[in-house]
Amino acid sequence: MTGTSSTASGRTARLVAGHCGLEGVRRAVSDPLAHGLQPLLAQCLRARPGLAPPRLLRSKYKPGRKLTAYYTLEAGSDCRAPRHIAVTWSTVPADLGEASALEREAEARGLVEPFTQLVSASPDGCLTLMTAPIDPAFPALVRLYEPGYVTATASSLDRRSTAGRGEVHTIRYRPGQRHVLRVVTAEAAGQLEVSPPASGGSIVKVYRDETGALVTAVAAALDAVLTASVPGVRPARSIGYVEADRAAWWAVEDGEPLWRRLSDPRAPEMLRRIGQAVRLVHEAGPVPVDSARPGAASWPGQASAHPWIPALPRHDAFAELAVTARAAEHIHGLLPHVGARMRDVISRLGVALDARPAEPATLTHGDLKCDNLLATQGEVRLIDLDKAAIAEPALDLGKFVADVSWWCDSLGVDARPAISAFVDGYGPCDRVRLARARDLAVLFHLKLAARRIPVHHPQWAERVVRAVRLAENAVAGGAR
Repeated sequence: MTGTSSTASGRTARLVAGHCGLEGVRRAVSDPLAHGLQPLLAQCLRARPGLAPPRLLRSKYKPGRKLTAYYTLEAGSDCRAPRHIAVTWSTVPADLGEASALEREAEARGLVEPFTQLVSASPDGCLTLMTAPIDPAFPALVRLYEPGYVTATASSLDRRSTAGRGEVHTIRYRPGQRHVLRVVTAEAAGQLEVSPPASGGSIVKVYRDETGALVTAVAAALDAVLTASVPGVRPARSIGYVEADRAAWWAVEDGEPLWRRLSDPRAPEMLRRIGQAVRLVHEAGPVPVDSARPGAASWPGQASAHPWIPALPRHDAFAELAVTARAAEHIHGLLPHVGARMRDVISRLGVALDARPAEPATLTHGDLKCDNLLATQGEVRLIDLDKAAIAEPALDLGKFVADVSWWCDSLGVDARPAISAFVDGYGPCDRVRLARARDLAVLFHLKLAARRIPVHHPQWAERVVRAVRLAENAVAGGAR
Protein backbone atom coordinates (compact mmCIF):
# COMPACT_ATOMS: atom_id res chain seq x y z
CA MET A 1 0.00 0.00 0.00
CA THR A 2 1.41 3.39 -0.96
CA GLY A 3 1.70 6.26 1.49
CA THR A 4 -1.10 8.09 -0.32
CA SER A 5 -3.50 5.17 -0.20
CA SER A 6 -2.62 4.55 3.45
CA THR A 7 -3.50 8.15 4.25
CA ALA A 8 -6.78 7.83 2.32
CA SER A 9 -7.55 4.63 4.22
CA GLY A 10 -6.95 6.40 7.51
CA ARG A 11 -9.26 9.24 6.51
CA THR A 12 -12.01 6.79 5.60
CA ALA A 13 -11.61 4.95 8.91
CA ARG A 14 -11.83 8.18 10.92
CA LEU A 15 -14.81 9.34 8.91
CA VAL A 16 -16.77 6.12 9.36
CA ALA A 17 -15.84 5.87 13.04
CA GLY A 18 -17.35 9.32 13.59
CA HIS A 19 -14.07 10.98 14.58
CA CYS A 20 -14.69 13.70 12.00
CA GLY A 21 -18.02 14.49 13.65
CA LEU A 22 -21.24 15.59 12.05
CA GLU A 23 -19.51 18.15 9.83
CA GLY A 24 -17.11 15.51 8.52
CA VAL A 25 -19.95 13.21 7.48
CA ARG A 26 -21.86 16.12 5.99
CA ARG A 27 -18.86 17.31 3.94
CA ALA A 28 -18.13 13.82 2.63
CA VAL A 29 -21.61 13.16 1.24
CA SER A 30 -22.15 16.75 0.06
CA ASP A 31 -18.82 16.96 -1.80
CA PRO A 32 -17.83 13.37 -2.63
CA LEU A 33 -15.43 14.46 -5.39
CA ALA A 34 -13.20 16.00 -2.72
CA HIS A 35 -13.51 12.92 -0.50
CA GLY A 36 -12.23 10.15 -2.73
CA LEU A 37 -14.80 9.90 -5.53
CA GLN A 38 -12.87 11.89 -8.14
CA PRO A 39 -10.28 9.16 -8.95
CA LEU A 40 -12.99 6.48 -8.99
CA LEU A 41 -15.01 8.47 -11.53
CA ALA A 42 -11.85 8.98 -13.57
CA GLN A 43 -11.56 5.19 -13.81
CA CYS A 44 -15.18 4.82 -14.89
CA LEU A 45 -15.62 7.72 -17.29
CA ARG A 46 -13.55 8.87 -20.20
CA ALA A 47 -12.28 12.43 -19.83
CA ARG A 48 -15.33 14.66 -19.91
CA PRO A 49 -14.66 18.38 -19.53
CA GLY A 50 -17.22 20.17 -17.42
CA LEU A 51 -18.68 17.04 -15.81
CA ALA A 52 -21.30 18.26 -13.33
CA PRO A 53 -20.91 17.17 -9.69
CA PRO A 54 -23.16 14.30 -8.65
CA ARG A 55 -26.56 15.32 -7.23
CA LEU A 56 -27.12 13.93 -3.76
CA LEU A 57 -30.37 12.01 -3.28
CA ARG A 58 -29.95 10.23 0.03
CA SER A 59 -27.35 9.40 2.66
CA LYS A 60 -27.19 6.72 5.31
CA TYR A 61 -24.65 6.55 8.13
CA LYS A 62 -23.97 3.51 10.31
CA PRO A 63 -21.35 4.58 12.88
CA GLY A 64 -18.25 2.42 12.93
CA ARG A 65 -19.36 0.44 9.87
CA LYS A 66 -20.10 2.48 6.77
CA LEU A 67 -21.38 5.68 5.22
CA THR A 68 -23.39 5.35 2.00
CA ALA A 69 -24.66 8.07 -0.29
CA TYR A 70 -26.79 7.82 -3.43
CA TYR A 71 -26.53 10.26 -6.33
CA THR A 72 -27.53 10.93 -9.89
CA LEU A 73 -24.77 11.79 -12.33
CA GLU A 74 -25.12 13.66 -15.62
CA ALA A 75 -22.59 11.64 -17.58
CA GLY A 76 -22.70 13.78 -20.73
CA SER A 77 -24.95 15.13 -23.47
CA ASP A 78 -25.05 11.73 -25.19
CA CYS A 79 -26.58 10.16 -22.07
CA ARG A 80 -30.37 10.48 -22.27
CA ALA A 81 -31.03 10.23 -18.53
CA PRO A 82 -28.86 10.69 -15.41
CA ARG A 83 -27.17 7.54 -14.14
CA HIS A 84 -27.72 6.54 -10.54
CA ILE A 85 -24.64 5.74 -8.48
CA ALA A 86 -23.97 4.52 -4.95
CA VAL A 87 -20.83 5.55 -3.08
CA THR A 88 -19.79 3.74 0.11
CA TRP A 89 -17.09 4.59 2.64
CA SER A 90 -16.47 1.50 4.78
CA THR A 91 -14.11 0.10 7.40
CA VAL A 92 -14.08 -3.27 5.62
CA PRO A 93 -12.69 -3.70 2.07
CA ALA A 94 -15.39 -4.60 -0.43
CA ASP A 95 -15.36 -7.81 -2.45
CA LEU A 96 -16.32 -6.77 -5.97
CA GLY A 97 -15.80 -10.13 -7.69
CA GLU A 98 -19.51 -10.76 -8.37
CA ALA A 99 -20.01 -7.15 -9.39
CA SER A 100 -17.31 -7.49 -12.02
CA ALA A 101 -19.11 -10.48 -13.55
CA LEU A 102 -22.34 -8.48 -13.74
CA GLU A 103 -20.42 -5.63 -15.31
CA ARG A 104 -19.36 -7.94 -18.13
CA GLU A 105 -22.98 -8.93 -18.65
CA ALA A 106 -24.00 -5.27 -18.73
CA GLU A 107 -21.37 -4.61 -21.38
CA ALA A 108 -22.66 -7.50 -23.48
CA ARG A 109 -26.17 -6.01 -23.25
CA GLY A 110 -24.96 -2.57 -24.28
CA LEU A 111 -25.63 -0.93 -20.91
CA VAL A 112 -22.20 0.46 -20.03
CA GLU A 113 -21.93 3.52 -22.29
CA PRO A 114 -21.06 6.33 -21.72
CA PHE A 115 -19.05 4.73 -18.91
CA THR A 116 -16.01 2.56 -19.49
CA GLN A 117 -16.76 0.54 -16.33
CA LEU A 118 -19.56 0.50 -13.78
CA VAL A 119 -17.69 -0.57 -10.65
CA SER A 120 -14.63 1.01 -9.07
CA ALA A 121 -12.84 0.92 -5.71
CA SER A 122 -10.02 2.70 -3.93
CA PRO A 123 -6.68 0.82 -3.63
CA ASP A 124 -7.60 -0.40 -0.12
CA GLY A 125 -11.17 -1.32 -1.17
CA CYS A 126 -12.74 0.82 1.55
CA LEU A 127 -14.29 3.34 -0.84
CA THR A 128 -16.43 1.94 -3.63
CA LEU A 129 -18.48 3.28 -6.50
CA MET A 130 -21.28 1.23 -8.02
CA THR A 131 -23.35 2.35 -10.99
CA ALA A 132 -26.82 1.16 -12.05
CA PRO A 133 -27.65 -1.55 -13.04
CA ILE A 134 -24.95 -3.34 -11.02
CA ASP A 135 -25.92 -5.05 -7.77
CA PRO A 136 -24.62 -8.52 -6.80
CA ALA A 137 -27.60 -8.98 -4.45
CA PHE A 138 -29.98 -8.59 -7.42
CA PRO A 139 -28.35 -10.38 -10.38
CA ALA A 140 -31.50 -10.07 -12.53
CA LEU A 141 -31.30 -6.29 -12.39
CA VAL A 142 -28.90 -6.08 -15.33
CA ARG A 143 -31.30 -7.65 -17.83
CA LEU A 144 -34.18 -5.57 -16.46
CA TYR A 145 -32.35 -2.48 -17.69
CA GLU A 146 -32.13 -3.80 -21.26
CA PRO A 147 -34.87 -2.15 -23.39
CA GLY A 148 -35.43 -5.20 -25.57
CA TYR A 149 -35.86 -7.52 -22.61
CA VAL A 150 -38.36 -5.33 -20.75
CA THR A 151 -40.31 -4.64 -23.94
CA ALA A 152 -40.77 -8.36 -24.56
CA THR A 153 -41.63 -8.98 -20.90
CA ALA A 154 -44.20 -6.16 -20.83
CA SER A 155 -45.89 -7.52 -23.96
CA SER A 156 -46.08 -11.03 -22.50
CA LEU A 157 -47.59 -9.78 -19.22
CA ASP A 158 -50.07 -7.18 -20.44
CA ARG A 159 -51.84 -7.22 -23.78
CA ARG A 160 -52.71 -3.57 -23.22
CA SER A 161 -49.00 -2.71 -23.34
CA THR A 162 -48.31 -0.10 -26.02
CA ALA A 163 -46.24 -1.36 -28.92
CA GLY A 164 -42.77 0.08 -29.34
CA ARG A 165 -39.36 -0.35 -27.83
CA GLY A 166 -39.30 0.44 -24.12
CA GLU A 167 -37.05 2.76 -22.19
CA VAL A 168 -35.96 2.03 -18.64
CA HIS A 169 -35.69 4.83 -16.07
CA THR A 170 -34.41 4.45 -12.52
CA ILE A 171 -36.74 5.44 -9.69
CA ARG A 172 -34.78 3.80 -6.84
CA TYR A 173 -31.27 2.37 -7.00
CA ARG A 174 -30.28 0.99 -3.60
CA PRO A 175 -27.68 -1.79 -4.00
CA GLY A 176 -28.24 -4.59 -1.52
CA GLN A 177 -31.67 -3.24 -0.53
CA ARG A 178 -34.27 -2.53 -3.23
CA HIS A 179 -34.75 -1.34 -6.79
CA VAL A 180 -37.66 0.33 -8.55
CA LEU A 181 -37.71 0.97 -12.31
CA ARG A 182 -40.05 2.76 -14.69
CA VAL A 183 -40.61 1.28 -18.15
CA VAL A 184 -42.13 3.52 -20.85
CA THR A 185 -42.36 3.12 -24.59
CA ALA A 186 -40.01 5.18 -26.71
CA GLU A 187 -43.00 6.71 -28.51
CA ALA A 188 -44.53 7.97 -25.25
CA ALA A 189 -41.21 9.31 -24.02
CA GLY A 190 -40.64 11.15 -27.29
CA GLN A 191 -44.05 12.84 -27.18
CA LEU A 192 -43.62 14.32 -23.72
CA GLU A 193 -41.10 16.75 -22.34
CA VAL A 194 -41.06 15.02 -18.97
CA SER A 195 -38.70 12.04 -18.84
CA PRO A 196 -40.00 9.64 -17.78
CA PRO A 197 -43.56 10.67 -18.75
CA ALA A 198 -46.00 11.53 -15.97
CA SER A 199 -48.35 8.70 -16.90
CA GLY A 200 -48.36 5.44 -18.84
CA GLY A 201 -46.00 2.51 -18.79
CA SER A 202 -45.10 0.15 -15.97
CA ILE A 203 -43.42 0.17 -12.59
CA VAL A 204 -41.07 -2.75 -11.92
CA LYS A 205 -40.06 -3.62 -8.36
CA VAL A 206 -37.28 -6.16 -7.89
CA TYR A 207 -36.93 -8.36 -4.80
CA ARG A 208 -34.30 -10.59 -3.20
CA ASP A 209 -36.88 -13.29 -2.45
CA GLU A 210 -40.45 -14.19 -3.43
CA THR A 211 -42.03 -11.19 -1.70
CA GLY A 212 -43.13 -9.84 -5.08
CA ALA A 213 -45.37 -12.85 -5.69
CA LEU A 214 -46.91 -12.41 -2.26
CA VAL A 215 -47.54 -8.70 -2.82
CA THR A 216 -49.33 -9.21 -6.13
CA ALA A 217 -51.60 -11.81 -4.51
CA VAL A 218 -52.42 -9.45 -1.64
CA ALA A 219 -53.19 -6.62 -4.09
CA ALA A 220 -55.57 -8.82 -6.09
CA ALA A 221 -57.43 -9.89 -2.94
CA LEU A 222 -57.66 -6.34 -1.58
CA ASP A 223 -58.95 -5.15 -4.93
CA ALA A 224 -61.82 -7.63 -4.68
CA VAL A 225 -62.63 -6.57 -1.12
CA LEU A 226 -62.25 -2.78 -1.36
CA THR A 227 -63.73 -2.06 -4.79
CA ALA A 228 -67.11 -3.42 -3.74
CA SER A 229 -67.22 -1.71 -0.35
CA VAL A 230 -65.27 1.57 -0.47
CA PRO A 231 -65.77 3.28 -3.85
CA GLY A 232 -62.73 5.20 -4.99
CA VAL A 233 -60.18 3.31 -2.87
CA ARG A 234 -58.32 0.35 -4.34
CA PRO A 235 -54.80 -1.03 -4.76
CA ALA A 236 -52.64 -0.24 -7.78
CA ARG A 237 -53.26 -2.60 -10.71
CA SER A 238 -50.88 -5.54 -10.79
CA ILE A 239 -49.69 -6.56 -14.26
CA GLY A 240 -47.93 -9.69 -13.14
CA TYR A 241 -44.97 -11.31 -11.44
CA VAL A 242 -41.91 -12.76 -13.21
CA GLU A 243 -40.44 -15.49 -11.05
CA ALA A 244 -37.15 -15.71 -12.95
CA ASP A 245 -36.48 -12.02 -12.28
CA ARG A 246 -38.15 -11.89 -8.87
CA ALA A 247 -39.86 -8.80 -10.23
CA ALA A 248 -43.41 -7.52 -9.76
CA TRP A 249 -44.89 -5.39 -12.55
CA TRP A 250 -47.48 -2.70 -11.87
CA ALA A 251 -49.44 -0.30 -14.03
CA VAL A 252 -48.40 3.31 -13.54
CA GLU A 253 -51.10 5.10 -11.57
CA ASP A 254 -51.90 8.76 -12.17
CA GLY A 255 -51.97 10.99 -9.14
CA GLU A 256 -49.67 12.33 -6.47
CA PRO A 257 -48.74 11.36 -2.91
CA LEU A 258 -51.53 12.05 -0.46
CA TRP A 259 -49.43 14.50 1.56
CA ARG A 260 -49.62 16.97 -1.31
CA ARG A 261 -53.41 17.09 -0.82
CA LEU A 262 -53.47 17.57 2.96
CA SER A 263 -54.14 21.32 2.64
CA ASP A 264 -56.94 20.72 0.09
CA PRO A 265 -60.47 21.42 1.43
CA ARG A 266 -61.49 18.01 0.03
CA ALA A 267 -58.80 16.18 2.02
CA PRO A 268 -61.02 15.26 5.01
CA GLU A 269 -63.44 13.31 2.82
CA MET A 270 -60.55 11.47 1.21
CA LEU A 271 -59.07 10.67 4.63
CA ARG A 272 -62.46 9.47 5.86
CA ARG A 273 -62.64 6.95 3.01
CA ILE A 274 -59.08 5.84 3.70
CA GLY A 275 -60.12 5.18 7.30
CA GLN A 276 -63.06 3.10 6.07
CA ALA A 277 -60.80 1.08 3.78
CA VAL A 278 -58.24 0.42 6.50
CA ARG A 279 -60.96 -0.69 8.91
CA LEU A 280 -62.35 -3.07 6.30
CA VAL A 281 -58.93 -4.63 5.83
CA HIS A 282 -58.45 -5.01 9.59
CA GLU A 283 -61.87 -6.54 10.12
CA ALA A 284 -61.83 -8.84 7.11
CA GLY A 285 -59.21 -11.40 8.11
CA PRO A 286 -57.36 -13.27 6.75
CA VAL A 287 -58.06 -16.68 8.31
CA PRO A 288 -56.98 -20.17 7.13
CA VAL A 289 -59.60 -21.78 4.92
CA ASP A 290 -57.94 -24.84 3.40
CA SER A 291 -55.75 -27.13 5.48
CA ALA A 292 -54.82 -28.99 2.31
CA ARG A 293 -52.91 -25.92 1.16
CA PRO A 294 -50.50 -24.94 3.96
CA GLY A 295 -50.08 -21.21 4.31
CA ALA A 296 -53.07 -20.35 2.13
CA ALA A 297 -55.47 -17.78 3.51
CA SER A 298 -58.53 -15.83 2.43
CA TRP A 299 -61.37 -13.80 3.91
CA PRO A 300 -64.36 -15.34 5.70
CA GLY A 301 -67.23 -16.11 3.35
CA GLN A 302 -65.26 -15.04 0.26
CA ALA A 303 -63.02 -18.03 -0.39
CA SER A 304 -64.21 -18.34 -3.98
CA ALA A 305 -64.27 -14.60 -4.71
CA HIS A 306 -60.57 -13.83 -4.90
CA PRO A 307 -57.15 -15.48 -5.14
CA TRP A 308 -55.36 -17.47 -2.51
CA ILE A 309 -52.90 -15.52 -0.38
CA PRO A 310 -49.75 -17.33 0.80
CA ALA A 311 -48.70 -17.08 4.43
CA LEU A 312 -47.80 -13.49 5.26
CA PRO A 313 -44.96 -12.56 7.63
CA ARG A 314 -45.87 -11.68 11.19
CA HIS A 315 -44.90 -8.39 12.81
CA ASP A 316 -45.41 -6.83 16.23
CA ALA A 317 -44.83 -3.66 18.21
CA PHE A 318 -41.70 -4.95 19.91
CA ALA A 319 -40.10 -5.56 16.53
CA GLU A 320 -40.83 -1.89 15.76
CA LEU A 321 -39.09 -0.85 18.97
CA ALA A 322 -35.96 -2.67 17.80
CA VAL A 323 -36.22 -1.29 14.25
CA THR A 324 -36.51 2.27 15.57
CA ALA A 325 -33.48 1.83 17.82
CA ARG A 326 -31.42 0.57 14.85
CA ALA A 327 -32.65 3.41 12.64
CA ALA A 328 -31.33 5.89 15.20
CA GLU A 329 -27.79 4.50 15.43
CA HIS A 330 -26.36 7.52 13.65
CA ILE A 331 -28.04 9.83 16.16
CA HIS A 332 -26.38 7.97 19.02
CA GLY A 333 -23.03 8.25 17.23
CA LEU A 334 -23.18 11.93 16.27
CA LEU A 335 -25.32 13.36 19.11
CA PRO A 336 -24.70 11.02 22.09
CA HIS A 337 -26.72 13.08 24.57
CA VAL A 338 -29.73 13.26 22.24
CA GLY A 339 -29.29 9.58 21.43
CA ALA A 340 -29.49 8.73 25.14
CA ARG A 341 -32.74 10.71 25.46
CA MET A 342 -34.12 8.90 22.43
CA ARG A 343 -33.23 5.53 23.93
CA ASP A 344 -35.04 6.52 27.11
CA VAL A 345 -38.21 7.43 25.20
CA ILE A 346 -38.12 4.13 23.28
CA SER A 347 -37.68 2.24 26.55
CA ARG A 348 -40.62 4.05 28.16
CA LEU A 349 -42.79 3.33 25.15
CA GLY A 350 -41.84 -0.33 25.44
CA VAL A 351 -43.03 -0.35 29.06
CA ALA A 352 -46.30 1.35 28.09
CA LEU A 353 -46.94 -1.11 25.27
CA ASP A 354 -46.13 -4.05 27.52
CA ALA A 355 -48.77 -2.84 29.98
CA ARG A 356 -51.51 -2.97 27.32
CA PRO A 357 -51.78 -6.41 25.69
CA ALA A 358 -52.04 -6.31 21.91
CA GLU A 359 -55.20 -7.40 20.14
CA PRO A 360 -55.24 -10.54 17.97
CA ALA A 361 -53.26 -10.03 14.78
CA THR A 362 -54.99 -9.51 11.46
CA LEU A 363 -54.06 -8.35 7.96
CA THR A 364 -52.34 -4.95 7.93
CA HIS A 365 -50.94 -2.76 5.16
CA GLY A 366 -47.67 -2.63 7.09
CA ASP A 367 -46.43 0.63 5.60
CA LEU A 368 -49.45 2.92 5.76
CA LYS A 369 -48.18 6.41 4.99
CA CYS A 370 -49.00 9.29 2.65
CA ASP A 371 -46.29 8.35 0.12
CA ASN A 372 -48.01 5.00 -0.34
CA LEU A 373 -51.44 6.52 -1.04
CA LEU A 374 -51.85 8.20 -4.41
CA ALA A 375 -54.59 10.80 -4.71
CA THR A 376 -56.15 11.25 -8.14
CA GLN A 377 -59.45 12.83 -9.21
CA GLY A 378 -60.99 12.33 -5.77
CA GLU A 379 -59.86 8.69 -5.63
CA VAL A 380 -57.07 6.91 -3.76
CA ARG A 381 -54.74 4.14 -4.87
CA LEU A 382 -52.89 1.96 -2.36
CA ILE A 383 -49.32 1.22 -3.48
CA ASP A 384 -46.26 -0.45 -1.97
CA LEU A 385 -47.82 -3.41 -0.20
CA ASP A 386 -44.36 -4.92 0.29
CA LYS A 387 -44.70 -4.87 4.08
CA ALA A 388 -48.20 -6.32 4.27
CA ALA A 389 -48.19 -8.52 7.34
CA ILE A 390 -50.20 -10.26 10.00
CA ALA A 391 -50.01 -7.79 12.88
CA GLU A 392 -52.10 -5.86 15.38
CA PRO A 393 -54.26 -3.14 13.80
CA ALA A 394 -52.78 -0.43 16.04
CA LEU A 395 -49.54 -0.56 14.04
CA ASP A 396 -51.27 0.71 10.90
CA LEU A 397 -53.13 3.38 12.85
CA GLY A 398 -50.09 4.63 14.74
CA LYS A 399 -47.94 4.83 11.63
CA PHE A 400 -50.52 6.69 9.58
CA VAL A 401 -51.27 9.22 12.33
CA ALA A 402 -47.54 9.87 12.81
CA ASP A 403 -47.04 10.29 9.06
CA VAL A 404 -49.98 12.66 8.59
CA SER A 405 -48.77 14.71 11.57
CA TRP A 406 -45.26 14.82 10.09
CA TRP A 407 -46.44 16.11 6.73
CA CYS A 408 -48.91 18.59 8.19
CA ASP A 409 -46.12 20.02 10.34
CA SER A 410 -43.89 20.31 7.26
CA LEU A 411 -46.67 22.06 5.32
CA GLY A 412 -47.69 24.35 8.18
CA VAL A 413 -51.15 22.76 8.28
CA ASP A 414 -53.13 21.84 11.39
CA ALA A 415 -53.04 18.05 11.55
CA ARG A 416 -56.08 17.64 13.81
CA PRO A 417 -58.81 17.87 11.13
CA ALA A 418 -57.01 15.34 8.95
CA ILE A 419 -56.48 12.88 11.80
CA SER A 420 -60.06 13.34 13.04
CA ALA A 421 -61.42 12.60 9.56
CA PHE A 422 -59.32 9.42 9.31
CA VAL A 423 -60.35 8.22 12.77
CA ASP A 424 -64.00 9.07 12.04
CA GLY A 425 -63.86 6.98 8.86
CA TYR A 426 -62.16 4.13 10.72
CA GLY A 427 -65.03 4.07 13.21
CA PRO A 428 -65.42 3.03 16.87
CA CYS A 429 -63.02 0.40 18.16
CA ASP A 430 -61.53 -1.00 21.32
CA ARG A 431 -60.00 1.64 23.62
CA VAL A 432 -56.86 -0.47 24.00
CA ARG A 433 -56.35 -0.34 20.23
CA LEU A 434 -56.50 3.45 20.30
CA ALA A 435 -54.23 3.69 23.34
CA ARG A 436 -51.62 1.46 21.73
CA ALA A 437 -51.97 3.40 18.47
CA ARG A 438 -51.15 6.62 20.37
CA ASP A 439 -48.01 5.07 21.86
CA LEU A 440 -47.01 3.65 18.50
CA ALA A 441 -47.56 7.04 16.83
CA VAL A 442 -44.90 8.48 19.14
CA LEU A 443 -42.56 5.60 18.29
CA PHE A 444 -43.11 6.08 14.55
CA HIS A 445 -42.51 9.82 15.01
CA LEU A 446 -39.01 8.98 16.29
CA LYS A 447 -38.47 6.52 13.45
CA LEU A 448 -39.45 9.18 10.89
CA ALA A 449 -37.01 11.63 12.46
CA ALA A 450 -34.22 9.06 12.23
CA ARG A 451 -34.92 8.14 8.62
CA ARG A 452 -36.36 11.24 6.96
CA ILE A 453 -34.05 13.95 8.20
CA PRO A 454 -30.85 13.44 6.20
CA VAL A 455 -27.55 13.92 7.98
CA HIS A 456 -26.44 16.28 5.22
CA HIS A 457 -29.34 18.66 5.96
CA PRO A 458 -27.97 21.96 7.38
CA GLN A 459 -30.46 21.82 10.27
CA TRP A 460 -30.20 18.08 10.93
CA ALA A 461 -29.20 18.42 14.60
CA GLU A 462 -31.85 21.04 15.39
CA ARG A 463 -34.62 19.04 13.73
CA VAL A 464 -33.64 15.80 15.47
CA VAL A 465 -33.53 17.55 18.86
CA ARG A 466 -36.99 19.00 18.24
CA ALA A 467 -38.39 15.59 17.23
CA VAL A 468 -37.01 13.95 20.39
CA ARG A 469 -38.38 16.77 22.57
CA LEU A 470 -41.86 16.36 21.04
CA ALA A 471 -41.72 12.61 21.71
CA GLU A 472 -40.63 13.21 25.32
CA ASN A 473 -43.53 15.60 25.83
CA ALA A 474 -46.00 13.12 24.29
CA VAL A 475 -44.78 10.30 26.56
CA ALA A 476 -44.91 12.55 29.63
CA GLY A 477 -48.44 13.62 28.70
CA GLY A 478 -49.53 10.01 28.27
CA ALA A 479 -48.11 9.14 31.71
CA ARG A 480 -50.14 11.91 33.33
